Amino acid sequence: MDAETLKTIAGHGDDKSAIRDVIHYTYFEEEAEARSFARAVLAQGFHDVALGQPGLSDGDTGYVIRAHHDGTLIEGDISKRLSTIRQLAEKFSGDYDGWEAALVLKD
Repeated sequence: MDAETLKTIAGHGDDKSAIRDVIHYTYFEEEAEARSFARAVLAQGFHDVALGQPGLSDGDTGYVIRAHHDGTLIEGDISKRLSTIRQLAEKFSGDYDGWEAALVLKD
């Protein structure tokens, strides 16, 4: 899925070598696991890590961690970050839901 997303982004003229903010979303059932995950991703260089409860008004008691990193969309760069965050999500019983980043168009 990540390779397909990267291919689509490139097809829109993205400069994959441009450094940009990449935002990651990981969901948890338990607050303690979410908080432990947040500390772990901070230790791995992610920033602006935030805990939320997006479905609370609908009765969903789960938690989401939104974590950012600054990097490129060069496959080797983004793949390393994705591997790190997915491994941490698994370690803390989380469900990694994906990432988003703004397009940076080539001049």
